[in-house]
Amino acid sequence: LFNFSASSKQKNYYYEVQFGNLIVGKAEVFFRSTSQNLNIDIKSQTAGILDALYGYNGVLKSSSIKNKGTWLPNKFSADGVFEKKKRTTDITWFNDHKTVSYVNVPTIDLKKHHEVQKSSLINVIDPITAFMRVIEKINEENTCDQNFKVFDGRRRYDLKIKTIGNSTIDNDRPKSYKGNVLICGLRVFPIGGHRLKTKWKPSEDKISDI
Repeated sequence: LFNFSASSKQKNYYYEVQFGNLIVGKAEVFFRSTSQNLNIDIKSQTAGILDALYGYNGVLKSSSIKNKGTWLPNKFSADGVFEKKKRTTDITWFNDHKTVSYVNVPTIDLKKHHEVQKSSLINVIDPITAFMRVIEKINEENTCDQNFKVFDGRRRYDLKIKTIGNSTIDNDRPKSYKGNVLICGLRVFPIGGHRLKTKWKPSEDKISDI
């Protein structure tokens, strides 16, 4: 797992997403870090037949600052094109990382999505910084039990992550991982920004492994 010490200045990773033996997506992850600052850029795009059917490419950028041993959100942005429609989001944290200012282009369509209430945006965290907190907890304590108030600019949700147990996996294809793993589960509680009309019933969800 990722380990960001003062000597860990830059790391780059490349991933392929497969469905069966078909590559349907690609992602590049760029890390730049010091002991107190962490910048992550994630570029992703569809590939193969999925790209021909839907066509998506996007970039996520996250800037985090470590304070008293904990990664705190600083800035987060998302730029993406799906089916030739472009969307952008920019978030900045203020007041000791407790409040946010954000801009969406286009704005959220309240005829299709639940409103994100301003009162729900206190002490929120972006999804990438939340993920890095989980990674550090696994590295340090071999557990992933945490709760987050997540905001990505368009959706506000609570995230519960729970340790399920240890296991081993075999690599079922070239380049995939083989070895010991810690299984973590998660559950999402929507607060705002989710669709008004959906078949999803979050009240019936259970912890799912990831």
